[in-house]
Amino acid sequence: MFDNPDPARRIWWAGSVAGCMVALLLGCAPPREGDPISGLRVIGEAGRQPGQFSRPRAVGITSNLDLVVIDRTGRIQVFDLPSGEFTRQWWLDEFENGTPTGLSIDPTDDTLWIADTHYHRILQYNVEGDLLFSFGEEGIDRGQFLFPTDVGVSPDGKILWVTDYGRRNRVMKFTREGEYIMEFGEEEWHNADLNRPQSIVTSPDGLELFVIDAGNSRVNVYNHDGELLRRIAMEGDEPGRLKYPMDISLGPDGLLYIAEYENCRISRFSFDGEFHGSWGKPGRFEGSLFAPWGVAIGPGGQMVIADTNNQRLQVIDRPDRHFSVVSSTSIAMAEEEE
Repeated sequence: MFDNPDPARRIWWAGSVAGCMVALLLGCAPPREGDPISGLRVIGEAGRQPGQFSRPRAVGITSNLDLVVIDRTGRIQVFDLPSGEFTRQWWLDEFENGTPTGLSIDPTDDTLWIADTHYHRILQYNVEGDLLFSFGEEGIDRGQFLFPTDVGVSPDGKILWVTDYGRRNRVMKFTREGEYIMEFGEEEWHNADLNRPQSIVTSPDGLELFVIDAGNSRVNVYNHDGELLRRIAMEGDEPGRLKYPMDISLGPDGLLYIAEYENCRISRFSFDGEFHGSWGKPGRFEGSLFAPWGVAIGPGGQMVIADTNNQRLQVIDRPDRHFSVVSSTSIAMAEEEE
């Protein structure tokens, strides 16, 4: 089964698959291999050995260019980003109920903040694999988690923002020590204003929060008091629109990079919502994506994509050369995940 356990989500997936089948019947041709893409390289393949993946779903890059990846087996692997070489791995202590969907790198010390979605908690590791801290418990009251999806860290490292969904869709604010401060969001899980908040980043000054509103296929922008300031994009296949976004990352170029699960591409926007092109298309070849869950931008602008259903990472060292304001996409058929 897919991570989301609620019936409404299953209905959504059924509709997605049905839509894809209609597209196939109308004669959509499968993607063909194109010309090599300069600066593109692939890390990993399907498997459970070191350097292999079982549906990678969250990625992060430290200031020292350690590339950290979580996959569906509950395993965390670390690679050297410049060379792509595997360096080490470890497993979470619990993963039978499901595995994390969110990973953030602390800007102050390069520690890893992990949203352990199905165990209702937040974990902090160092890049060597030592568990430093954890907090959280199951529930829908203030300060509790049902399905936490991501952790956003303030630029000074003192504040943690956690996105959570289930019976409630909300964003919660904590101190670095796990002390609850406040929250905003809606009581009802199906409320149209926020539907499955999936990922979060803060602006460089910490004054704005960019929240992936996955179920509504858009980005909601809030201030640090939870006031909705604006929205970025709307649902669609066309360039400048989004289709079930899953992850968001801030680049050193001041742009937001968004992984679109269903459009199989990465789209870029300014903080004000101006579209700055997209990269990727549905497919199995290098330069194509199949249901990407994650995107991370390194300090030098390197783009790493968790090409989830292709069981690999794709890395572009100079992504600015490849983004286009014109893009052709089709709906990606969803594969059920156990």
